[in-house]
Amino acid sequence: MNLVSKIVVGCAVLVIIAGASSHAKADGLVLVTPDIQKLVPPLAALNLQHRGNSTTERGGVRWDGSGDQWFGDTSAGPHQHTVSLTDIGIRRASDLGVLLNINEQGNARNTPITVDMLLLTAYDQNGRAVWSADLMNGQSVSLDQFRHGIGANSDYFLFGLDSEAAARLQAAMDADPNLRLGLEAALSNVDGGPERFQFGARTQPVPEPATMVLLGTGIAGVAAAARKRRRKEAAKSEINAS
Repeated sequence: MNLVSKIVVGCAVLVIIAGASSHAKADGLVLVTPDIQKLVPPLAALNLQHRGNSTTERGGVRWDGSGDQWFGDTSAGPHQHTVSLTDIGIRRASDLGVLLNINEQGNARNTPITVDMLLLTAYDQNGRAVWSADLMNGQSVSLDQFRHGIGANSDYFLFGLDSEAAARLQAAMDADPNLRLGLEAALSNVDGGPERFQFGARTQPVPEPATMVLLGTGIAGVAAAARKRRRKEAAKSEINAS
């Protein structure tokens, strides 16, 4: 197979992969990874706690142009806030993260909780919703309590924006950097709570080993070229001197 054919085949494979990936991703929030305990900086946004013997929780907080309005099964305490993008300190929408801290008691049931809905909305200063993203396009996600505890021993899960939602938020941020983020959630299979959601800026990923190898190879190549050039110049100087 010649070089041109290889390039054509490679491009075709990339197109197929990209198409499959875009089809698999939903327009909104996706679960990134569990056990993430540090966002920079974490800002409390929403606490949910069920009433009585209910095993479901639903509530949220929104911005109406003059202040925060919370509703539903929000718990007591100063934990219900919309958060401005400037407070989070992000410039790229793709860096936005939503952290979920599971605070179940870890009793005999020990069943995973289910996130049935997670809706993230950006509001302008007048309280108008200008952008939104939901969790996996409305699909539920079950999260196991792998630590089965509260406080320092609780569980952390990180949600982030898929590429399409991040692109839409970036456009909204470019038009208005003073947007405020509100959050609404619905959970089931809960047993005590409260569950706490926080906003933060995700830390940047460490370069993959392959990237580091390429970087090292590039630096070595530059150094070799510099040595070759110096040898050439030295040889030329010797010839001129003689």
